[in-house]
Amino acid sequence: MKKAAVKPENMGQLMMAVKEYIEDLIFSEEEGKGEKRGGRDKFYLQKFCKQKGRLRQALHRCSLGSEKDRLFVREFIKEIISEVLGLSEKELFMLLPVKQEDGLSAQDCFEILIYSYMRRCGEEGFMRMCEDYNLPAFYRDSPRAKQRDKGNGNRKGTADTGEGYEISEAEIRKIMRAEVLQFTYPDLLEILAQRVYQELYGFSFCDRLISKELAVDGVSAGNHAVYVMLKGKKVRLSFLGFESENALARVVRKLARNHPKVQLSRRNCAMVLGLLNNVRVTVARPPAAEGWNFYVRKFNTIKAGEPEALLTDKNASFAISLLRILVKGCVNLVITGEQASGKTTLLKALVGFIDGRYSIRLAEGALEMHLGELYPNRNILTIQEHGELQLREILSLFKKTDTDVTICGEINEPQTAEAFVQIAQSGGRFTMCTSHHNTTVRLISYMRNALLKGAGFASEQIATEQVVEALNFDIHMETDKSGHRYIERITEIEREETKGYKLREILVFSDGEYRQAGCIGEEHKRRICGAYEGWRGEEAAGVLTGWEENVSEI
Repeated sequence: MKKAAVKPENMGQLMMAVKEYIEDLIFSEEEGKGEKRGGRDKFYLQKFCKQKGRLRQALHRCSLGSEKDRLFVREFIKEIISEVLGLSEKELFMLLPVKQEDGLSAQDCFEILIYSYMRRCGEEGFMRMCEDYNLPAFYRDSPRAKQRDKGNGNRKGTADTGEGYEISEAEIRKIMRAEVLQFTYPDLLEILAQRVYQELYGFSFCDRLISKELAVDGVSAGNHAVYVMLKGKKVRLSFLGFESENALARVVRKLARNHPKVQLSRRNCAMVLGLLNNVRVTVARPPAAEGWNFYVRKFNTIKAGEPEALLTDKNASFAISLLRILVKGCVNLVITGEQASGKTTLLKALVGFIDGRYSIRLAEGALEMHLGELYPNRNILTIQEHGELQLREILSLFKKTDTDVTICGEINEPQTAEAFVQIAQSGGRFTMCTSHHNTTVRLISYMRNALLKGAGFASEQIATEQVVEALNFDIHMETDKSGHRYIERITEIEREETKGYKLREILVFSDGEYRQAGCIGEEHKRRICGAYEGWRGEEAAGVLTGWEENVSEI
């Protein structure tokens, strides 16, 4: 194959060369005829024009979060660099001098280290690097940190000072000097192709953090700061930053492309949406926001039916057993807690406890849980808000779709609360949802007021009774300052004549362990034992004991 006459001498020239080749191909009309166009090699056009349609589609879908199309474009770029530009191993080393730290930027060092760790540890590469080098985000968890504390009189580190977590340029360069890096031509080609891809078609230096290639909980940027969430901890990457507001704005606009209703503009300054790789994106821009910002949450850190990955404290097996009893017992559940406390993660894991014969219907504001991919053999239908189709219409629609279990991604508006209460009483076996309320009393008050305002209820007592029938148990999630997530309590909501309801703590988290706090009331016991025959074999069966003699009456 004929090589390019002028070879790029720096990263900027490499990006321009790749961009010109791809644009020349996309906008050419030769369709494989092999004619020269603008001085380009005819064999190059003849070979690549056959993939023009596929490339056009991939360039569009990769910015929507499609992992398959992202990899296709990156492979295409690798072929341009190696075959069309004909860059040798020596020339690649000149573009990215991995053995000369002084010639590398902090971003270069970070991407080289991440690639090296991904090659060894896969998607856990970033976390493994933090653990190996005792970076602040893992100060308490690292055995190396504990040993150092022991030798320094238990001196406290960044995690205990209240100053927040940070990974600095000095730490990244220190790791770069400590690592013994042995890269071959394919390795350098992979690193350079990723750099070219992320700057031209991806999400800049956040591309790998947003993709499935790295297991992080989330990433956010704005106001000259970049943060990642690792194991519940928000860590500032002070060595990374966008070179200009326009560079940040480009990424924000690209992230917002997948919104099903509107475009990001001065009139629509903020929105929430989901990407094709199962992440939730929140974007904001001026004039409503003081600057361009994006917040990405990833929900792929827990595998199907594995709450053990989230609940790790002492007696966690008891808590998980109780959760299984509640789900298999077909009682209505709401998972509450503040942002990033693990509500959605726990909900996704609990779906694995639902009887495989039951049909599941999920309503979301934006696609983020992707239960169909997580549980491919289950009867699951997910519908997101789109155009005039709101959550309350979706929940009503589920009444006509042979629904056994209805799940609402988040109760965040009175209209949604009203629709959820109605469907909990009229359709299916049981319901599940999430909410941001921090107490059960506030949750009930919010749902009751939604009925009084939206559904036309005149009696506060009747509205409260309706809510209590729709909400049987409140599973409240918490996260501490170090990012550790746990179930603070499981509260039963039971009917009561005078007040309309009474609350009973069934499980509490105290002194680092889960403890049984009470037994489930008779009304819910009857329902659970009737739906779940295997409850006696559960570790948490004690929450139902004392009532076995009445099971035969069901």
